[in-house]
Amino acid sequence: MRRKREKPVWRRLFFTILVLLLAAGIVGDYFITRNRIYAGVRLEHLDLGGKTAEEAALMLHGALAAINFPALPVTLTYGENKFTATCGELGISADLERMVAAAVAAGRDVPYLFRFFRRLQLARTGQKVAPAIRIDCQQFAAALAELCQKLEQEPVNAELELTADRKNVRIIPDRPGYKVDYAATAQVLQQTLKSLFRPLAAGLVLAPVQAEVTAAGLEVLAIREPVATYSTIVSGGIPNRVHNIRLAAAALDKIIIFPGEEFSFNEAVGDTTAAKGYKTAPVIVGGELVDGLGGGVCQVSTTLYNAVLRANLQILERRNHSLYVDYVPPGFDATVAYDSIDLRFANTHPYPLWLRTFLDGNRLTITLYSTTLAGQKTEVYATDVVTIPAGEKVAETDDLPKGTRKLVKKGKNGYKATVWRVTTVNGEEIKEKISQDSYKAVPAEYLVGTAEIPATGGRP
Repeated sequence: MRRKREKPVWRRLFFTILVLLLAAGIVGDYFITRNRIYAGVRLEHLDLGGKTAEEAALMLHGALAAINFPALPVTLTYGENKFTATCGELGISADLERMVAAAVAAGRDVPYLFRFFRRLQLARTGQKVAPAIRIDCQQFAAALAELCQKLEQEPVNAELELTADRKNVRIIPDRPGYKVDYAATAQVLQQTLKSLFRPLAAGLVLAPVQAEVTAAGLEVLAIREPVATYSTIVSGGIPNRVHNIRLAAAALDKIIIFPGEEFSFNEAVGDTTAAKGYKTAPVIVGGELVDGLGGGVCQVSTTLYNAVLRANLQILERRNHSLYVDYVPPGFDATVAYDSIDLRFANTHPYPLWLRTFLDGNRLTITLYSTTLAGQKTEVYATDVVTIPAGEKVAETDDLPKGTRKLVKKGKNGYKATVWRVTTVNGEEIKEKISQDSYKAVPAEYLVGTAEIPATGGRP
């Protein structure tokens, strides 16, 4: 057999030295470039190749300081509206960390041994690092809120509105508002950023803001027509009393009471204090008519009570006055006193109720609007009405001539009455006793003179 010829020693030595040199070159290159940005990497006009991350950050910082980056203008547009502020005012700063990290990462997306050709390509064609900014969300939002205030619009709630004759309810549609979407605007500014060395610009993003009360929401309530109404005549002799009635009626106006909800007159109107504008007028306290803050408010509670009775709602709390009031028949009044006497009822109607109050001249009207229940009718009436005569109280006085009679205080008849409510549902009557009330009589007070009148002498 023929023996294989062995390779010359010098050839093996050559290849060994070549491998060692190549390995040394690779190791040397690795240690030289491992902490440096590869050649060809740029940020706009700045060449970052060969620099460490710290050196690149320092270069970027210096370049931005030279142009006073915080003073760089930013223009935000929406349609024909333009708003301008500086980067500093908007809380915008250069994101040096992200840009340097991107520069360091350029060409390093493959293992080191496979980067040679990638680096050659970088050095030949170059690679630009995208500019990056940071935005302080709170400062950005606060600055835009002040800057773009005229651009934003508050939503307008849908409203219930009465027709001119007050017999039907219609809906005024809601209108959405518009508010600057700070997060979306910041995102657009980030995405459209072209340069850190030229003024910034972006479009404002406005987001629609839905109204809290929508037409669709009101339509569901089925508030369409009057289901009960009642009026009382307001005496115009005491201006303060009329003023108080107007205030209390306004506090009740446009309240919506939902099915199953309990209503409290005192909670709705609140305390009748001077701070809330109430004035002094006659009130009944302990069976006596005296001056007090909020006099006249009981006429509002009484008018509401009568509308509630006729709407066939459940009365939870009600008390009559100790003395008869002349704006309703006996048994149909409802007195209130904050923190002690209330008028409360529950909405037992299957639909929400819209409470409206009207003061037309000397007529106070309270109407409850909802959907009328077909086949249902309610009547309210009083029986066993008894009048208790006022009587008289006479006191003698020598301040008046004998035989003289002077009225000091008017009397007031008392009454007793029983109130009933009859509800007819599809021809079937349901009768319920609502109340049995009594009002005490107040006698008229007279002074009778006892002083003797001296006789006058005749002619001589």
